Amino acid sequence: MKHLLPSLLATSLFLTAAPLLSSAPAQAAPAAASTTKTPAASLPVEQFTLPNGLKVYLSRNPAKPRFYAQVVINAGSKQDPADATGIAHYLEHMLFKGSDEMGTQNFAKEKALLDKITALYEQHFQSKDPAQRKELLKQINVLTVEASQYAIPGELDSIYARLGAEGLNAYTSNEETVYLVDMPSNRLEQWAKVESERFKDPVFRLFQSELETVYEEKNISMDDKDDLLWEAVAAQLYKKHPYGQQTTLGTVEHLKNPSLQKMYAFYHQYYVPNNMALVISGDIDLAATRKLVEKYFGVWQKRPVPPFEVAKETPLRQREQIDVNYKGEEKVMLAFPTVAYGHPDHDTLTLIDMLLDSGDFGLIKLNLVQTQQLRAAGSSPWSNRDYGSEHLYAIPREGQSLAEAEKLLLQELEKVKQGKFDEKHLQGIALDYEISLKRRLESNQGRAALISESFLKGQSLEYLLSAPARFKKISKAQVVAAAQKYFGNHYVAGYRHDKEYSFPKIEKPELGKMSLSPNQRSAFAQAVENVNPAPIQPRWVDYNKDFKISAFAPGVLFHTAVNPNNDLFDFTVSYDYGDKHQPGFCTVMDDLNFAGTGKDKAADVARRFFEMGVKASFSCGDYGFLMRLQGLDSQFEPALKLGEAVLWNAQLDEERFQAKLQNLLSDRADEKKDPKTLRQALRNYIRYGEKSGFIDRPSAAELKKLNSLSYSSFRDQLRKQNFKLYYTGQLPRDQVEKLLHAHHQPTQITVPLLNPRQAPELALLNRNSQAVKIYFLDNPSVQSQIDLVIPGQSVKPEEMLLNSFYNEYMDGGMGAVMFQEVREARALAYSTWSYYLQGSRLGDQDQMMGYIGTQADKTVEALKLFVTLMKSPPKSASHFERAMRALENRYRSEVIDYTGVLGRFQYWSDLGLDKDPRPEEFSRLPKLTLDQLFDYLNQKVASQPLTFTVVGDKTKIDLKALQTLGEVEEIKVESLFKD
Repeated sequence: MKHLLPSLLATSLFLTAAPLLSSAPAQAAPAAASTTKTPAASLPVEQFTLPNGLKVYLSRNPAKPRFYAQVVINAGSKQDPADATGIAHYLEHMLFKGSDEMGTQNFAKEKALLDKITALYEQHFQSKDPAQRKELLKQINVLTVEASQYAIPGELDSIYARLGAEGLNAYTSNEETVYLVDMPSNRLEQWAKVESERFKDPVFRLFQSELETVYEEKNISMDDKDDLLWEAVAAQLYKKHPYGQQTTLGTVEHLKNPSLQKMYAFYHQYYVPNNMALVISGDIDLAATRKLVEKYFGVWQKRPVPPFEVAKETPLRQREQIDVNYKGEEKVMLAFPTVAYGHPDHDTLTLIDMLLDSGDFGLIKLNLVQTQQLRAAGSSPWSNRDYGSEHLYAIPREGQSLAEAEKLLLQELEKVKQGKFDEKHLQGIALDYEISLKRRLESNQGRAALISESFLKGQSLEYLLSAPARFKKISKAQVVAAAQKYFGNHYVAGYRHDKEYSFPKIEKPELGKMSLSPNQRSAFAQAVENVNPAPIQPRWVDYNKDFKISAFAPGVLFHTAVNPNNDLFDFTVSYDYGDKHQPGFCTVMDDLNFAGTGKDKAADVARRFFEMGVKASFSCGDYGFLMRLQGLDSQFEPALKLGEAVLWNAQLDEERFQAKLQNLLSDRADEKKDPKTLRQALRNYIRYGEKSGFIDRPSAAELKKLNSLSYSSFRDQLRKQNFKLYYTGQLPRDQVEKLLHAHHQPTQITVPLLNPRQAPELALLNRNSQAVKIYFLDNPSVQSQIDLVIPGQSVKPEEMLLNSFYNEYMDGGMGAVMFQEVREARALAYSTWSYYLQGSRLGDQDQMMGYIGTQADKTVEALKLFVTLMKSPPKSASHFERAMRALENRYRSEVIDYTGVLGRFQYWSDLGLDKDPRPEEFSRLPKLTLDQLFDYLNQKVASQPLTFTVVGDKTKIDLKALQTLGEVEEIKVESLFKD
């Protein structure tokens, strides 16, 4: 499914909020008030409601010994008070800080200080005197530092890491807040105990430092040009409703002036069982799970939920335009008011959106993107509980105005209104949607997300699962009628112009370092962690059972695995040949995604794939090219025939190709204005010098020598290369092999590869023996982007275990070193990491990488800490034990199933391994010691020179102070790119 919304995922601290649970000891709840079993065979779910109103959804999926759980709150940022926006998101962060039993060494002493902090924050919220507010913040910081000596930072994460959790996270959106985690199946009761405690008496400790973390998250959003346009359009479309008048992250002023009392009120009003749901999907016993849910969550106390007053919007009567500025590519977004989900027209409007843009097909894709009339274009719906809207967007070509791009979008919309489309497209959309649902239900995450959607939308699972069948009943006449009804001249047009943007100024507060004690464990944590259920026995990949390999042709291997779940196939033909072997290769071969054949025009090829329900893609990189087909097994043969026809007999449109080259050159011009691309280009330049992918590429003059006829020579070179075949599905292996021999007929295979793959060595431009070297690129922005690289040696498979241990110790979530030291203790970043990246093939070079994204005026402080953490990381027995237990549980519960086994086999083969390496690593794991880890860390990191890149605003950064940390060299933008 497509999503247009900007990312609002977050991990977001004081005050003992009104408890969800009574003070009485936990006891089994009475029998559930209601129970239903979803009859849909594709997603069997047992649903029941506890007497306190908590809705529970259980879905058994024994494919892997793990379960995925979500705690869903039916409230989000639209419920934020108008004078304290961002509260829902703040509260989400606070639910990771623990309770009166978890995350604290002495809650009685801690609470006395936290109560004072709460009172001071309320004074700060009420005060209008800047001097008084500044003094109050100083007092708050003194008390926060004092209270921090009683806190155990990241204990929730540490508990979960020791239990083998993956993906502990949460997100807040307009209408929901969702907490999620993936756990080994033998840890179900421990999960229930932790989650019950987590929501029982949350304590908003370490609040001040977490506020700074949320500011950093806001900084990321303010640096995002797409968020800028989105928020402007939403504000113009929804002039009264929080959808447009509030953002999930809140305003800068509200973020700097929080009210803990209002946060407490939000928790008290909305975090109640009759406004929540538990969703669990995985390898669970339904009856036993139900008893655990009743035991740990049945004692939550039901409370009334305040109704949400929907602001009545005045309907748009005409086109309204809103303009924003940001250096770089221009963009237009059109927003049409439609309907909320649940409305009778919602299904038809969903069809219209997919008719315009279904990802691989649609009128916009065929008529505007494929023909290169626009550099990029698409559509997406925004469906909410109170209102809905349809959004179309376009990025114009060089010399094309935003008004002209808008006109092109409206022309495609007009075709829908006039019925100028094939009714078969509607059936193709229904099939595409059906296949997408099947893929979604293959994973526990996909199942849980669909179930949560059912709860939040107030619609049955049967209704959501029956969407394809309902789509098939919608006629062309109904589509035309709905298009004419909703897509008139009343819409918002948002224009983003290539002009200077005035970035907001946020001052760095003076915060004292928290006195954190990560080595401490609360009695609650010890009790949870000391429960030892029967261990899960690891399931390793069996090369004799889990997949098969045979010779398809001399030097060509055919790999297959069986899909036991459904009738979907996944097929790939892969070549070790790419742009570095023949410059310009990818520029031409990527166009196969928009090519015709000797028999079919490009639009007909796209239509045929779409009507088959097949996704076809041709991907090209520096050292590889592949064709991938995905769809129903019943369509494998026609899909293969059509894919092979495109691969070997493509007809490229010369006019389209030349337009593409012009758009590519426009993209290159915009690279120099885009902060994300500048960061990537600087990193590559420092790593590889003239071999950087932004320099070692065809020049503009070389690109102009290419044309549609260049395909023939590139195709002929590809025919000479070796390749590999991969198929996952339910068709018999012999049948697939016969079809491949019939339709995949390469000639002149040359072995070995004409130009073997050879990744560039890390050059580290102008590197000398200085301990620290900093390469600085000036770029106006709210945040500075700090990256670290340390070159390693050629990949050694025998070091995979130590690499994994280092990554878990330093970067394994909220309880690991980087998060604790950078974010929790000092509030210097929202995002930070340190990771040892192992080469993907023998001969490739390992590299140590790290990152801190921080407010510009915190750059020197963040970089100084970065150096310290790399040279002298904290040697902690607690961190070591956390990493040890996390890895042990991961080895025990990770199952590489049919969806990943062929890819993992190829990865191991590229490293020179002829079997699953994990059994040997698992046997070595208990023998590792903290001293061994630090010997490794010293060899790979601490003893090595450190090379940093910094992209930031020099007007906000103390460059003289930066020079005290190491040699600083300023890089010019022109050095990073080859036009």
